Amino acid sequence: MQLVVDNIAKSFGIHNIFKNVSFTINKGEKVGLVGVNGSGKTTLLRCLLSPETVDEGSISYEADLRLGYVQQGFANMGEGSLWEFMLSSCQDIVSLKAKMTMLEARAAVTNPGIELEEVLADYTRTSAKYEHLDGYNYELNIKKVLIGLGFAEAEWNKSAEHFSGGQKTRIMLAAALVNAPDLLILDEPTNHLDIKMTEWLEKYLREFKGGLLVVSHDRFFLDNVVEKVLEMEAKTLLHFKGNYSKYLAQKEIQIATREAAYEAQQEYIVKTEDYIRRFKAGIKSKMARGRQSQLDRLERVAAPVQKEEFTLRLPKATESAEKVIVLEELNVGYGEKTLVKNINLVLTRGEKIAILGANGAGKTTLLKTILQEIAPLSGTAKIGNRVQIGYFSQSYERLNPNETIMDNFLNEYGYTDEQTRKLLGSMLFKGEEVFKEISTLSGGQKARLVLLKLVLDGANCLLLDEPTNHLDIFAKEAVEAALETFDGTVLLVSHDRYLVNEVAKRIWEIEDGIMKDYKGNYDFYLEQREKQKTLLVHPIVQKAVNMEHVENKKQVTTSSPINAKHYSPSEAEKLLPKVELNIREQEAMLKVLEAKIADPASQTSFEVSAELAKEYAEYKATIAKLMVKWEQIMESLE
Repeated sequence: MQLVVDNIAKSFGIHNIFKNVSFTINKGEKVGLVGVNGSGKTTLLRCLLSPETVDEGSISYEADLRLGYVQQGFANMGEGSLWEFMLSSCQDIVSLKAKMTMLEARAAVTNPGIELEEVLADYTRTSAKYEHLDGYNYELNIKKVLIGLGFAEAEWNKSAEHFSGGQKTRIMLAAALVNAPDLLILDEPTNHLDIKMTEWLEKYLREFKGGLLVVSHDRFFLDNVVEKVLEMEAKTLLHFKGNYSKYLAQKEIQIATREAAYEAQQEYIVKTEDYIRRFKAGIKSKMARGRQSQLDRLERVAAPVQKEEFTLRLPKATESAEKVIVLEELNVGYGEKTLVKNINLVLTRGEKIAILGANGAGKTTLLKTILQEIAPLSGTAKIGNRVQIGYFSQSYERLNPNETIMDNFLNEYGYTDEQTRKLLGSMLFKGEEVFKEISTLSGGQKARLVLLKLVLDGANCLLLDEPTNHLDIFAKEAVEAALETFDGTVLLVSHDRYLVNEVAKRIWEIEDGIMKDYKGNYDFYLEQREKQKTLLVHPIVQKAVNMEHVENKKQVTTSSPINAKHYSPSEAEKLLPKVELNIREQEAMLKVLEAKIADPASQTSFEVSAELAKEYAEYKATIAKLMVKWEQIMESLE
């Protein structure tokens, strides 16, 4: 076993953080550590790094184990370049390489004999250690990790001062990964990663040969990486086999079992105490004393833990125009730098859309352009009539850092002290906590306050920029539930794939400066993305795509707004279900054809390939025409 934790406890003064904590990690075992914010996860990690600090019990590591650790929010690169920092991040490899160079030089000037044999023997031992640490591939591994975590080669010679805090955290993660640890401890490793980087990290960790202990609130990440979950709860540690989804299922059963056992024992205790009261002085006093003795020896079942959770209830959305946000020929960016171009999309009333894309792709810039905080480079971003926007910003601009929580809400909303305390209490700010200065709050606490303001504002369209950053899993679930039941419109930027999949019914993805529209949730988006990757490697489909492109160009040149078909409302109502059925039928037939195209047998004949390509292009063209007709019908209905 790489790590054995045996019955440890930790307190700060009279405040007990946890007790009776025991677990093991074997080589290659991937373990997730979860729990609400403040439950003691980070304290446990600190104890693992400094075993002598525990109050009781013991922590022991396998002999000569190489430990890697990435601390949340801490980064110290020194003053050199990114590449220099990465080269020096594994001191063992650097030292062994320097020793090998020195021994090579000594061997070159040493005469044959005992001294040369000793030098060569030392060189053999040193090179074996160097090879064990994968030193010969060290620079290649650095390049692979840097690219995977989003650092282009052009950035490798930049010094530390050019990188943001989030980028420095990613650099520390990169350094830990290339350091060839036997056991890796990560504290919230996905906090500053976009979805593609997170997917890369998931693959890397699944293939990682060493043990892993990871603290994370990223449920998709935990599902894809870990095989065991530890939960900090009620100052102790609970164990569950499997990934996050399996943990949830087991947890539900465990809670139900605990509640049933507790209720049954409480019922027994009440009945027994009633019996003792009634008969302790009568003819059955001996039996009553026996019952009392049994009750005294009874091992009490602990009451089920009641987690203190906040509830977020968004008010019913007021009526707005059908077209909430209209983006036409929109180009967004800064100065001469265009981030996203040629956006032609409409957000309609009641839709919930997630914007995905790499860090720096322009997601936040697009939101600020819609809010008119940034002028568009060209084109328009129009907000519909009666649309009242509520904006959640990553930087929490609506919270004055110099005010107390209480003053900030009193000044903005003018409620009484009692009303304000009640509102803040619903978001877990109780007692003297309401007098804390906002500058002293954690990211999760600030997020809860901004979410409360969105509730109080009564907006019917929410623009949310990473609303669940810094929230624990239970708080994220509260946000999800609120957004799912909200009857208004939502435009969401998030790297939280679980949140996106639960809330969004449509995906806008920014890739290479272009916005792509996927009419489905995150699972649908993944399916379509995978299908595109698979299909485009087939020469049949590539040919069909080229044919479709030519056909689309013809359609563009022969159609214009003047020729657009208009329907009366009664005609549109009759046509809509027929057109939608036709679209579904054509898409189903296309799916059958795609399966046929993917069959290797379809590649054996040029004539068959050409026919399939033609058929594929025809289906795509038919669907495109039907979609144009559907849009015209919908406009007529409006």
